Amino acid sequence: MNPLRTFAVLLLLLLSLPLCAREKAPKGPPRKMGATMEADSTFDYSRRIAEKLFIAKGEYALGLQFSYLDLSSSDSQLLMLLQNFDAYAKTMSIAPTVSYAIADNKALGLRLKYSNSDANVNSADLSLLSEDLSLNISDLRAHSNSIQAAVFYRSSIGLDDRGRFGLFTDLELSYSRTSTAFSYGSASLDSYTLSDKVRFSLHPGLEVFVMNNVSSFVSIGIGGASYTSTRCIKGGEVIGRRDASNARFMLDVTDIAVGLFLHF
Repeated sequence: MNPLRTFAVLLLLLLSLPLCAREKAPKGPPRKMGATMEADSTFDYSRRIAEKLFIAKGEYALGLQFSYLDLSSSDSQLLMLLQNFDAYAKTMSIAPTVSYAIADNKALGLRLKYSNSDANVNSADLSLLSEDLSLNISDLRAHSNSIQAAVFYRSSIGLDDRGRFGLFTDLELSYSRTSTAFSYGSASLDSYTLSDKVRFSLHPGLEVFVMNNVSSFVSIGIGGASYTSTRCIKGGEVIGRRDASNARFMLDVTDIAVGLFLHF
């Protein structure tokens, strides 16, 4: 027999196996988004809210997350010890995200985040209860760049029968590196800080499907636990170091993000 013909026959047989198996496989009823999911009978769910299908198992999602924060001293009535205080700060971040649903309404994901921040203190007079204890600051600026890599576990729950609205909570473990440079007046200071941070955080949010495969979301941080190692470097040498760990759980208005997801 011609070897080429034999190879072609074997290739056709291999390609036909999945088709035959697919024809013989029983076809179940189509799954509908927003349908009530069955509870596990081995547990008592008497206090459980009826869970509706929002994200189906095996679903991929690609997204982009944005956040922007703008603060000014004119918006605050705190810091009573500061006189003639004129300061401004802003931060912006962008984070591409990918996730995969390992089960219905449960997904694992990866997020890469870049942040850019600027802070300016144009003038400030610090008086510590006496004219003899005072400090004047002017034209002090700081600029920082941060890169973060994070893995997260997302648990979702549908709110309507059409699978359009849902709530979610992200449990996130992240590592970030931040570099902050300082300048005073028109001169750049020969010093900067370098920080490494490991953080576990919680981010609940709301997600809405604006189209069948496109959703938008908004989330807010409610704190977590973190460990930060910061080094102060001047002239290429480390002149100071600080290690700190903390745990704080509260609404964080500086950690609000909005974004879009493409589902397929």
